[in-house]
Amino acid sequence: MSVLQRKAQAGKQEHQARAMTVPKALRVSLAKIADQMFDMALAVIGATQERCGGDALSDKMDDASLLVVLDGPRGNVGGAVIGAELVAAMIQQQTTGKVTKEAPAARPLTSTDAALCAPLLDALFQRSHGLLEEDADRDILCPYKFGARVENARLFGLALDANEYHIVKLTIDVAGGAFQSNLMLILPVFERAPEHIVSEETGVAAPAQTLEKSVMNLRADLTAVLGRLKLPLDKLSQLVPGDVLTLKPDAFDTVEIMTCDRRVVSRGAMGQIEGQRAIQLDNAVARPDHPARRAEDREGLDLPQVDPLKEAPGGNDFGGLPDIDIGAIEHEPEGLPDLPDLPALEGADGLPDLSDLPGLSEDTEMAALPDLSDLPGLSDEDELPSLEDMPDFKIA
Repeated sequence: MSVLQRKAQAGKQEHQARAMTVPKALRVSLAKIADQMFDMALAVIGATQERCGGDALSDKMDDASLLVVLDGPRGNVGGAVIGAELVAAMIQQQTTGKVTKEAPAARPLTSTDAALCAPLLDALFQRSHGLLEEDADRDILCPYKFGARVENARLFGLALDANEYHIVKLTIDVAGGAFQSNLMLILPVFERAPEHIVSEETGVAAPAQTLEKSVMNLRADLTAVLGRLKLPLDKLSQLVPGDVLTLKPDAFDTVEIMTCDRRVVSRGAMGQIEGQRAIQLDNAVARPDHPARRAEDREGLDLPQVDPLKEAPGGNDFGGLPDIDIGAIEHEPEGLPDLPDLPALEGADGLPDLSDLPGLSEDTEMAALPDLSDLPGLSDEDELPSLEDMPDFKIA
């Protein structure tokens, strides 16, 4: 090994000693979170990290611990195994404000215990992920969140279906040496895809993912709405932790799925499958802007059954009307039947006699108008007013 190689190796080892690894980030974060959020003393006195196949996870679990499923980015599902002693210490600290020196007695763990430990897990992943420097470590310790409690190890193993996992096991000192407990994180191995693939023919780097894969990897946040309540502003401002809001009896059967812009995209019923919260979606109902026209949509529509028309005895579908040969119709006048003479109009003799009306001359000029001397005020032309003072009109 040359001098330059020895210097480079020494610098690499020094950098790795100062680098923030996954166990180191968890150790620093756990102590800070316990002190700031819960005012209790938790210290990581031992940390190990290994990779394990998905089929060997059952050997690392026990039903006495609290088994929690974690929801991660990109649809990844992880897990956390929290020791019963650590769970009891969290419960004591949040209910009584202190942790007893005696180890707690064994008891079945409940969903309430899991809910009280959820803030610790969420804050631990959020803070630890921000401390990491390498992308490979960030892929291991993604910002997972509390998902749901699992009742036993069998269901816990079914929920974790990845091929390989990172196992990070922490040995924790509780309350300054009162007792010790364990926290084990089971995180799926995420293989980062290459950014570009070079084509052998052209030698040009092509995108590693197609447009379809890129779109399907987009995050879509949906909200399940159990119900809506209307409260006066004074009552709303008086709500405190522990108050109970009464929902409708069918709230779990009429859940609405809404987008971030409060648009309802589906409805369904809420339940659980293998210890995980789930919603069974209803079939989409046809709307005026999306009518159901296809034959396969008929099953979901409330329509009466209509039998097809049967052929009538006359050879057509119109109740036995005779067939008409369109080509035989002639459009010539002689082909039309003779119409009978129309009868005389009744009451024609009652029309008034108009023989005394003055006739018009056959010439282009109208005949002389009759004498109008009997009209009032026009008996004599001399009685008309004089128009001598009128100005002359010039006609161009």
